[in-house]
Amino acid sequence: MSMDMPFDCGRVRARFDSDALNNGDRAALRHAAKPSDMELLPGLYRLFPGLDTGEPHHRIAYLLPYARHDANAKPLGAQLAAAKISETRVLLVARSDSPTDIEQLRRLLRQLDTALDWKAFGKLLWDWDEFSKRKLVKDYYLAKFSPAKGAE
Repeated sequence: MSMDMPFDCGRVRARFDSDALNNGDRAALRHAAKPSDMELLPGLYRLFPGLDTGEPHHRIAYLLPYARHDANAKPLGAQLAAAKISETRVLLVARSDSPTDIEQLRRLLRQLDTALDWKAFGKLLWDWDEFSKRKLVKDYYLAKFSPAKGAE
């Protein structure tokens, strides 16, 4: 059972884009090799001021540079299907263990270059577990195999 997120990821994304982080902080977050590298970056603590950060914060900060915020964005799985990302790559994320799963997810986000509803996506990352991965896969397949409007 996960605990509730103590912050709004939409606001965290806005903080990432604001003067709260300088260009060096943003670059360091973008160039981190793995989520655990976040712990040594000052930008992490500027994103989450006053919070004792842990793995969920690291996952969010690791992926934050790779998707803009749009409260009306479709779920990530649906966007991956619409962009014709192969199901093999989506399943690779779902079947991989930490931290490889998040590293693979970052590669998908870089390729997709899109906006996400960070409130929903942040919650997915906060709770990141088998159920979160299944939701990603489910959203992907529902979008991929849903009939076109007017067709049945």
